[in-house]
Amino acid sequence: MKTTQLILVTAALAVCAAWANPAEGKVYRWVDENGVVHFGDAIPPEYSRERHEVLDERGVRTTVNDAQPTPSAVRDDRDRALLATYSSVAEIEEVRDRRAGYLVSQNNVAEERLVSLKARRETLVGDPASVNELATVEQRIREYEAEIERRNLEIARIRAGFDEDMRRFLELKGIKDPAAEAATDGSGAPAAEPSS
Repeated sequence: MKTTQLILVTAALAVCAAWANPAEGKVYRWVDENGVVHFGDAIPPEYSRERHEVLDERGVRTTVNDAQPTPSAVRDDRDRALLATYSSVAEIEEVRDRRAGYLVSQNNVAEERLVSLKARRETLVGDPASVNELATVEQRIREYEAEIERRNLEIARIRAGFDEDMRRFLELKGIKDPAAEAATDGSGAPAAEPSS
C-alpha cells in the first residue's frame, strides 16, 4: 500500500514539475529492476536499453521507446545513452541551445559591463588625478575580455560536441536527410502540427 502511494506521489510530483517548467517540456518515465517507476529529465545510462516513455509538459505520453537498434549499429554505452536520451535531432539542438545559452547570457552581461568600463576609461584618460582608477579600469577591461574569450571557447566546445552527437544520432537512426528527420517526431511518424 505504501509503495503504491509513494509511486502515485512521485508521479504527481513529476507531472507538476513538468507543468511548472514548460520550457524544459519533456519528462522521461522508466521502471527499474525492482519495478519502481521513476520520472526525470534524463534516463540513467543503466536503464537506457530498457523500455521508457517520454511525457510532454502536460504529462501526456508522446513517445514510447521499445525498439532497440541492431546490435551491430550500436558500438558502445555512449551510443545507447544517445538513443535513450533523445528521440530527434530537434531535442539534441534544444539541449545544446540551453547549455550554450547560459554562457551566451553571461557573455551578454559581461559585454554590457565592458562597454561601461570602456566609457569610464575614456573619461579618465588625461586626468592626472585618476591614474590609479584608470589602471583599475584597464585591468577590469582585460579581465572581462579574457572571460568573454574563455566562454566563447567553451560555447564552441559545447556546440562541437553536440554537432558530433547529432551526426552520430543520425547515423544510428539511419537518417540520411536531416531535413526529413526534422519533419517527423523522431520515431518516423509525421510531427504533430503546432496548436494555435
